Amino acid sequence: MFAILWGAGGATTVQATGPDSAARPDPKVSRLIAVGDIACDPNSPNIGTSGLCQHGRVGALVKKMVRRGADNFVTLGDAQYESGTYGAFMAEFDPAFRAVRPVTSAVAGNHEYNTKDASGHFRYWGKRAGTRKHPWRTFTPVAGWRVVLLDSNCEYVGGCGPKSRQGKWLRHLLANNTRRCTVAMWHHPLQTSGEYAGNADSQSRALPLWKMVNAGGVDLVLNGHDHIYERFAKRSDIQQFVVGTGGKSHYDITTKAPGSKKRINDRYGVLSLVLASNGTYRHAFVTASGQVVDRGQTRCTNRRSR
Repeated sequence: MFAILWGAGGATTVQATGPDSAARPDPKVSRLIAVGDIACDPNSPNIGTSGLCQHGRVGALVKKMVRRGADNFVTLGDAQYESGTYGAFMAEFDPAFRAVRPVTSAVAGNHEYNTKDASGHFRYWGKRAGTRKHPWRTFTPVAGWRVVLLDSNCEYVGGCGPKSRQGKWLRHLLANNTRRCTVAMWHHPLQTSGEYAGNADSQSRALPLWKMVNAGGVDLVLNGHDHIYERFAKRSDIQQFVVGTGGKSHYDITTKAPGSKKRINDRYGVLSLVLASNGTYRHAFVTASGQVVDRGQTRCTNRRSR
């Protein structure tokens, strides 16, 4: 076993534990931060309003966490409201998050596609968003782990089903995946207890992706879209998180979705994952003020269908 110790501002150290810990090397780890639904439109009347448009505070948190050792930051869509124009990105998102751009990967949300072809999103992010024709992509943060970034704006990317270009790529990737653990990220959640609870549009986008990642042995799914933080119990050996707490606003908790274990809709903040090469991960919701208000550790258990 090992313990990851949380220090001030969310910094981590890794220590082996147990009677024979001295005989075993510590696992290699990588720390990943993720959040969606971030920066208000520069013309928003809510900028400066108490409790709204807090992307500057979230940006300061992410910068601090990266300075203290976080390796990757992923935006889970709707990074820039209302339409994801390049000018809006430069006016609001960029000042708050420019310092962490070198370690950032971007997933598109529905608001990015309010601009034709999500042109502002792809212009701002460049290769960090993939390409307009091929926004889905993957990277390895540490030995034993794979990160898969997908686009749930199905009508703009040729579909989300198994016969779409994205679906064929995803199924081939997972069929040949040799990593023990995999985390997949896209914008629209399959389950949520917020304002999109039971939303047919969100579920229809997420369901085909969920079915493919489940069959492919994915262990974690991260989404945004609903402006809450929510942690679910494992479903078919996948643990889902909704992290739409990037600063834009909060949504109401409207229900308790099946399997929901933790729901927060009055704090802005990020999900921090410590991914370990021994097949375990630690998760923590870190608020903009640096408090850890939800945390846990679990082991990758999903296996690819035969």
